[in-house]
Amino acid sequence: METLVSVNEFCVYHHVEVSFIYLLEQRGLIQTTLIDQAVYVHPEHVARLEKLVRLHQDLSIHSDDLDIVINLLDQLEHLQHQVVQLQNRLAFYEH
Repeated sequence: METLVSVNEFCVYHHVEVSFIYLLEQRGLIQTTLIDQAVYVHPEHVARLEKLVRLHQDLSIHSDDLDIVINLLDQLEHLQHQVVQLQNRLAFYEH
C-alpha cells in the first residue's frame, strides 16, 4: 500500500498554510484524500506539490499563476524528453 503524506505534516515541514494546499487542489494541480477527518496527499503528487511550493515561496509566483507556470514547465519537460528520444534514434541510424 502507498504511504499517504499528511497535509498538516507537509505544511509544517515546508512552512506553508494548509489553505494553500486546498487552493492547489481546487485548481486541479494536486489531489488529496480525506481519511478519518485528516487530509493526505498522494505520494505521486508530493514531488509536484514541493515544486509548486518552491515556485510560490522562492520565486514569489502568485498562487493564481502557478497553474500557468507548472503547465509551461510540464511542456518543457515533455519537449526535453522528446529531444532525448530523437537524439537516441538519430544516434542509432548514424552508427
